Amino acid sequence: MDHKPACRGFWLRAVCFLLGACLLFTGLSALLNDKMSRKYAGDFYESGDPYEVLFFGSSHMFNGVLPLQLYRDTGVLSYNLGMTNEYPAVTYWRMVDALQRCRPKVVVVDVYRALSGEKMPRTESDLGLLHNSLDSMPLSLTKVRALADILDAGPGEFDGVFNYLFPLAQFHSRYRSLTEDDYHPYLMETRGAMPLRVWQPGTPLPLDRVPATDTAPLDSAPGETYLRRMMELCEAQGVPIVLVALPFQAPEDQLARLNGIAALAAEYPNAVYLNLLYEDVVDPLIDFSDPDGHLNTAGAARVTAWLGDWLTDRYPLTDRRGSAESWDRSLDNVRRQHCATMAGAGDLTTALMLLAGQDLSFTLCAGPEAAAEPANAALLARLGVPVTDGGVHWRSPGAPDVWPQSGAGLVAFDPDTGEELARVELG
Repeated sequence: MDHKPACRGFWLRAVCFLLGACLLFTGLSALLNDKMSRKYAGDFYESGDPYEVLFFGSSHMFNGVLPLQLYRDTGVLSYNLGMTNEYPAVTYWRMVDALQRCRPKVVVVDVYRALSGEKMPRTESDLGLLHNSLDSMPLSLTKVRALADILDAGPGEFDGVFNYLFPLAQFHSRYRSLTEDDYHPYLMETRGAMPLRVWQPGTPLPLDRVPATDTAPLDSAPGETYLRRMMELCEAQGVPIVLVALPFQAPEDQLARLNGIAALAAEYPNAVYLNLLYEDVVDPLIDFSDPDGHLNTAGAARVTAWLGDWLTDRYPLTDRRGSAESWDRSLDNVRRQHCATMAGAGDLTTALMLLAGQDLSFTLCAGPEAAAEPANAALLARLGVPVTDGGVHWRSPGAPDVWPQSGAGLVAFDPDTGEELARVELG
């Protein structure tokens, strides 16, 4: 009896079953997996753009450096691979993966989380946020090695690792809480950054009590270990690395430890350390979004402009303005989203904060009391708006002769076309 036809039928059914299972798994993953990671980092893996600067780190970087503004100001293509609550061990492995996919001319790393004494906390919150850092990273041997290291997983400890290699194992029950974003997922056009469009006044940093020359040990074995591994990785690949302490509401006991990172960076010929806490880049009164000192868009604009000048002065970065159409489209789209938020501002300070650092012309009216409030006065000075005894009645160069109808507020325009993009009526 010839068993070959039956054998062929069995294998054909087996292949069809496996193919169907794979398609079902892929479809369910696309629907049920959390979208945060892919929303912000997906474009890095999918665009194929020649990124010359890569930014890494925690939420200080994620919220504080704006690649689209860097492109607008300098023409340099960059990507922000920072993420909320990301620890140096995670950043190191994301850097390993990123450098396998592109060859930047410089890497910039936020050092804030190196202050933590823990390699990877095992709280439910921290492990949940780890998905935001790693889910967008394609499945690979590097990802397996990363998870084994980050989670200190031995050969037989596969359960925790499995949830990050195949996030559907974690998110399979999300069908009860699906939203429109799950059915129609999209990628953010900010090139990885998450701008914070809110304002909360901060307090001056205690820099007079802890000058930049006061140093202390980092006092974090995991922090130092993974900063060294990052610098060694970049040195082996011939990529300069810039360690940076971005502005935040730094407590006094952390300043000397952050100052001490300069000595660590000095051990590596390809490394530089920038401590922006001492560079007078931002104003705590107007540039923070919360009590921890995450930068709002006004503060992020200041930091991005400062870093853009510093980087382009020192590295051979390419100005691609005029030849990067997708970046021009994203710049316009994100500016319109920003202006939509501005149009909903309910107070003058928020409106001015959202105006600061943006490529917009504007008309502005405000009474003397509003103009004299400390935060408003600081923002008006940054915008170059003169204040008189009667308050403010100002039209920036190139702005149309169109004014707030209520007598107080602002109108923002495209500086090239004069198109009205936002109107804030506060009268």
